[in-house]
Amino acid sequence: MSGRKNVLRHQVAAAQSLAASFSSAPTMITYLDNCSYQINITTSDSTGTFVVEGSNDYQEREAVQNPHNGNWVAIPLAGATPNPVAAAANDSILIDLNQLPFNAIRVSYAPTIAGTGVIDIFLESKAL
Repeated sequence: MSGRKNVLRHQVAAAQSLAASFSSAPTMITYLDNCSYQINITTSDSTGTFVVEGSNDYQEREAVQNPHNGNWVAIPLAGATPNPVAAAANDSILIDLNQLPFNAIRVSYAPTIAGTGVIDIFLESKAL
């Protein structure tokens, strides 16, 4: 008999423009251990930097209140910071995040060249 895993899978950004800075929707991961982001990039001229951020004081609120409260801090990633590359049409990036001790996570982006293009970001999380 195999064990059950709690799995969360959803899209946190859809057709997000690479022309300006943005942060994805936060995801509560209090009871989830391992997460991964998949960033699908469609561009031919945008460059910029992605940062995965964590927060321990972010709390989800009702829709009438500001859902982006809390303080967000960059999570150090092993290896290089993922960046879209000029002329990298239809590129994809996977970010593997293991044993996260945070309440919530999100992805932020800052352009260095605000070209054309969009991205979709998907998150999958699993409890051990």
